[in-house]
Amino acid sequence: MTNDNRRRNIAAELLRSRECLLAARALVDQRLGNDAVSRAYYAAYHVARALLLTLGLEARTHAGLARLLKLHFEARVGEEQVSAFARLQTFRHAADYDAETRFEAEEASGEVEKAEEFATRGTALLAGEGWLESA
Repeated sequence: MTNDNRRRNIAAELLRSRECLLAARALVDQRLGNDAVSRAYYAAYHVARALLLTLGLEARTHAGLARLLKLHFEARVGEEQVSAFARLQTFRHAADYDAETRFEAEEASGEVEKAEEFATRGTALLAGEGWLESA
């Protein structure tokens, strides 16, 4: 994959991330906590994929994505951010697959904020390393 292709794919991942964040906020407003948590995770997921693309890496599974993120980016985005990603991943799984799990809007809102922070940190790293087109 050429650097131009990587830049295009990174831009597409970041667009998906922004869309997921918009959806997550709307779902919190509608008091649909589980769905908001799921969308928050996917907002972070797309940023994590974008980060890995800078190294020419693509994870095959969600767990693999978390492992690669920790291995290659923990020092650059911070341990707290990598932990927040792993937490979002765990919560997304529970929100989507465990019928007894209920995320109230307030708790979901906090997770959306964590996803926004992860997205901000990841996007800043991508911009700082020259992977984003200047507007």
